[in-house]
Amino acid sequence: MSGTFNFVGMKLEGDPAAPASLKDMLELFELLRPKPSSHPLMRIGENCDGSYLVPEDLADITACFSPGVNNFKHFEDTLVDTYGIDCHMCDFSSDVQAFRTPLKEGKQTFQKKWLDIKTEGDNISFDDWINEYAPSGDLLLQMDIEGAEYRNLLSVSEAALSRFRVIILEVHGLEYMKSALVLRSVLAPTFKRLASLFSIAHAHPNNCCGDFEIPDTGIRIPNVLELTYVRKDRVTVPKYGPLLPHPLDVSQNVRNKPPLFLGEAWLDQGRPVESKLKMMEDRLDALIAATAAQPATVTADRGDLIVRSLHTLTEKTAALASQPEGGADSARDVAAGRRYLLSSSYGEAGTTGHVQPSDTFFFHTAFGSNQFIQVDLGRVHNISQMRIANRSDACFDRARHLFAILSTGGSPNRESVFYIHTPADFLSGAVRECEVSIPSSPARYVMLVSAAETALHFSDLKIFAVD
Repeated sequence: MSGTFNFVGMKLEGDPAAPASLKDMLELFELLRPKPSSHPLMRIGENCDGSYLVPEDLADITACFSPGVNNFKHFEDTLVDTYGIDCHMCDFSSDVQAFRTPLKEGKQTFQKKWLDIKTEGDNISFDDWINEYAPSGDLLLQMDIEGAEYRNLLSVSEAALSRFRVIILEVHGLEYMKSALVLRSVLAPTFKRLASLFSIAHAHPNNCCGDFEIPDTGIRIPNVLELTYVRKDRVTVPKYGPLLPHPLDVSQNVRNKPPLFLGEAWLDQGRPVESKLKMMEDRLDALIAATAAQPATVTADRGDLIVRSLHTLTEKTAALASQPEGGADSARDVAAGRRYLLSSSYGEAGTTGHVQPSDTFFFHTAFGSNQFIQVDLGRVHNISQMRIANRSDACFDRARHLFAILSTGGSPNRESVFYIHTPADFLSGAVRECEVSIPSSPARYVMLVSAAETALHFSDLKIFAVD
């Protein structure tokens, strides 16, 4: 139905329910993918919301402009104290008297105004704001204004926009890329304009608002995304490839929600091992937080596994360089046909057998805590990846709270323990397989154990080795 649709302050004529084409959505996705840059990234701020990754290329930047501060300016304080960069802030919803830290005299300014396309009343335009406080020199922009970024980035002059050497931008409402009206009228023009002047050095999903899939592609897009743009003239020797996630990324913008990660479709090449380790650490942090919040429902065994898995991660950090590239594509499955042992059996199937794919499940434990399947690989292999195929007919959510314990058969103190993240679509049955990459670890015995009160039953289990 045609009409007027208000998209974050922009009046659009047309039907917002008309779906965007797959071609248009994929073209927009390409505009969001990060590319190699000439400078390594550093984090300004603590491991919390409001901290961002910026390139180590801040020398001689005249000023930072920060619309949207919400009475919190740790980022801007660090820019002043560490890098000597003046900071200018505006936000009509904030009050300078309510700031957690006072303005730094002579180095910071604040205007109780909205950033908008015209200077009038309670609004100030980008061009007028910049011309008033920084008439010359390179600039830095840190923008988080809840959707108003689109109309401001489309209305600012080319002369003003091109003065920003670095842009830290939080974009909102990306789920509207599924609307042909919004995609063509707002999203595509905004990101095409930015792409004409800048290159994306980093992308970080904010876990506040979930994500969505470009239909029938498997590509997932966060509804809120933090982007680090670098002006193209600063990308001279692009030797620093994207790390998604980056080891310095904020683990969880919202602490009571699970971490969110960008899929490998966001990368031109496979996910680097530093990023794989970061994902494991963030998931463990979230699991530990959940354990602390619900002590009455968590067994001591699960807590012990968490501690042991953290110990493994600490050890593996020193050996990141040994991680092979290519994952399962350069490895072979060493579990097929190998003998397994179960913690218990359901019915009369017994507790031993051989790993083999099944239409439903190839083993079934009894119900209880700490149920496991242990596979004897016959000899020690360097394990790099596992692929679990869930039961195919029902009871998908039983494969939860899983840990992998890898052992060479010697002292238990030499075991490696890894937490296995089983995503929601795996536990719902929407996705059949769960893939787990780990830093290369020697093992003859691989045990998958759940600390929940559950039964285990997989339709297949593949364990990949690189030796």
